[in-house]
Amino acid sequence: MAIYFTGIVLNSFIVLYCLIALVMKLKFKKSYTYLFCFTVMYIYICNVINLTQFPIYIDDDQRKAFGGQNVWRDMNLIPLKHGFSMTSFYNILMTIPLGFGLPFIIKVSLKKVMYIGLVAGLLFEMGQLLTALYAGYTFRFVDVDDVIFNFLGTLIGYLILFKLFKGIVESFITKFSLKSNSMINHIRNT
Repeated sequence: MAIYFTGIVLNSFIVLYCLIALVMKLKFKKSYTYLFCFTVMYIYICNVINLTQFPIYIDDDQRKAFGGQNVWRDMNLIPLKHGFSMTSFYNILMTIPLGFGLPFIIKVSLKKVMYIGLVAGLLFEMGQLLTALYAGYTFRFVDVDDVIFNFLGTLIGYLILFKLFKGIVESFITKFSLKSNSMINHIRNT
């Protein structure tokens, strides 16, 4: 049996989004600009979950085909044991939008971004570990390097891309005497 990020799983995430957005608008009086930023981040997070956690295979034949692959034996807990690879690059690339997008939906500091980057990497790997334990085998390997590179990607997204973006927006506002609107105000208040 294979579980994909479609059907009931996808529909559950859509219903969850609708409930969260409704509460944010009605109870917390969030602006439509904020809800737009939140929506973009929610779609990004759903795609990361799809990429890192799905499909989930649960099948006795698969367990036999993998020859009793041991989840614990194949886990890497030694930092940078395998050096830098394309997988490392992809882990960095995958979390750059997290660091870039966070300031648009929550008040952040460098410390908070670092914490969220670390927790996000740990959650991705814990999800893969729990799936492997449930299925009885793994085809994704739990690796401490993934946590490190997810953390690094989040920092790059915040320190380089977001800070650069905000500086460019501020210079455009000044240079072209742009009138304030909800999007400009939202960016300026991040």
